[in-house]
Amino acid sequence: MLTLLASLMAGAGVVLAVLAAYVAWRRGTLMGWSLAVLLVAVAWWGVTYSVELSADDVAVKSRWGDLKYAGIVTLAPAWFVFVLQYTGRGRLVTRRLVALLAIPPVIALAVLAVPATHDLVRSYPAEAHTEDLPIVETGPAFWAIFAYNNVLLVAATVLFLASMVRLARSYRRMAWVLLLSALLPWAANLLHNLEVGWFARIDLTPFAFIVTGGLLVWGLFEERLIDLAPLARSAVVESMTDAVLVLDAFGRVVDVNPAAATLAGRTRGELIGRRGRDLLSVAGIAEVGPSGLVLMDPDSGDPRTFDVNLQPLTDVSGRTAGELLVLREVTQRVDDQRRLQQVLDDRSRVAATLQASMVPARLPVLPACELASRYVPAGDGGEIGGDFLDVFALDEQAWAFVLGDVSGKGAEAATVTAAARYTLRALAAPGATPAATLRQVNAVLQAQTESERHCTLVFGHLRPPRGDDTSGAPVRITLTLAGHHWPLVLRADGTVDEVGQLGTALALFDDPELHDAEVELAPGDVLCLFTDGLVEARHGRDQFGSGRVAELLRTHRGSSADELASVVLAAVREFHGDELADDLALLVVRYAPANDRPAAQRRPQ
Repeated sequence: MLTLLASLMAGAGVVLAVLAAYVAWRRGTLMGWSLAVLLVAVAWWGVTYSVELSADDVAVKSRWGDLKYAGIVTLAPAWFVFVLQYTGRGRLVTRRLVALLAIPPVIALAVLAVPATHDLVRSYPAEAHTEDLPIVETGPAFWAIFAYNNVLLVAATVLFLASMVRLARSYRRMAWVLLLSALLPWAANLLHNLEVGWFARIDLTPFAFIVTGGLLVWGLFEERLIDLAPLARSAVVESMTDAVLVLDAFGRVVDVNPAAATLAGRTRGELIGRRGRDLLSVAGIAEVGPSGLVLMDPDSGDPRTFDVNLQPLTDVSGRTAGELLVLREVTQRVDDQRRLQQVLDDRSRVAATLQASMVPARLPVLPACELASRYVPAGDGGEIGGDFLDVFALDEQAWAFVLGDVSGKGAEAATVTAAARYTLRALAAPGATPAATLRQVNAVLQAQTESERHCTLVFGHLRPPRGDDTSGAPVRITLTLAGHHWPLVLRADGTVDEVGQLGTALALFDDPELHDAEVELAPGDVLCLFTDGLVEARHGRDQFGSGRVAELLRTHRGSSADELASVVLAAVREFHGDELADDLALLVVRYAPANDRPAAQRRPQ
């Protein structure tokens, strides 16, 4: 009888040791370590208990009985830590908690190890014989160990039960199985220690733990019952609106979610085993374009666009075991992007049309003068700016020129720009000075402009020599600056001067301060007018400035007006970048007799 019981305990210890080794090898979760410790403790209990039962000498029995307590006192703390981790309270498992839980077991083992206190825990009766199963006598320290272990076991089991009640119904049934399996060894240990009937002579706790350990290991690693994440993940995948397909290494469908079945118009059973490509054919694949996979809706016949996300699935060794295919419908996003692009294109066309109206399509041909202009909108040109320029005839002997900048951007700025340009055209007259004309324009803008927009500009009259005079008579210019940058005049000897007297911007005050200034150009001289988009262009903290413009004019004196305009524009692009931060308007007037001008700017004879 003793031999059979010893064999059962030894077998239980071996089985539990194997389970512990399996848990340590898998290491699937952090709680696997606490389970491994628990199984090792019970395995040690079973093996040492088997030796205790089979020993022929009472002293040997006593020694191995003492050794089994290393497993007994470790079991309850390990189960408590395991339940904390299982119920989502793993943050409570700190080094301090583990140290506190270890204090009573260490004290118990110390009491057993000291001969003077040994019998306070357990002892064999003096009349014990090796041929029977003697009842081990227990001391007061044993009941302290018993109480400590059972307090931990009860606390852990209550916590386990409370957490289990909150689980989903399908999961709850499996948790009940685990709970009952955990109660089995506890019941066996209680029957033994309370000396109930035959259980008083034999402790079947290690043997009962075979069932508990096996179920816990199975639940933890095979069915993932200890980890709630797969259950939650499954629920999420099943409810996803994205189509999810799992393909094996041969491209066959091994699982689909309801959204994928709906997309294919087939049941899940009809799709399992089919090739992924066949599934897409069934769904009505139209094309694979830059926007994604396009499928035709079987009901409406309209195209539906899907983002395709294909990820490899690997096994524990890192080898590719299959693929995860996720199709996310982006039809609405693609349609919105298409409509947005159409709106942006329309806006760009409107902006280009409006901005084209802010500059003359072709500059007029003036006697003895060569003209050139440049207009560059800010950014990509998609937003309407406020810069404008114009050159028009006042009579047969005089021409007017204007270059201005309305504050702000957009349609409202374009409205003020158009009002300023065409009001100036309507009011300009050869008998009125530029300053007088601008005062009239200011009155009109103040009446028409409700917003706080203002307009800076330079406006002037230009009177070249009569006919194609080559005798050196000057080009006479009268100009007024309404809050605008000073124009630059390049003389034939290379000097560059600022001309004009600064006045008040238009549409700000009822009586702006405006001054006329007289300028004469000799043959070869150049007048350069520009908006602040040129001189205020930045590179870091550095501005392009009027000084750079003057140096460019000086360096390239003798060049045609068109060449000078191109040089200045290229320099500011290189300084700031291809896309300017502000609109730029540039007008160059060069005094050049007919024989010193391009053919396109010579007056017909």
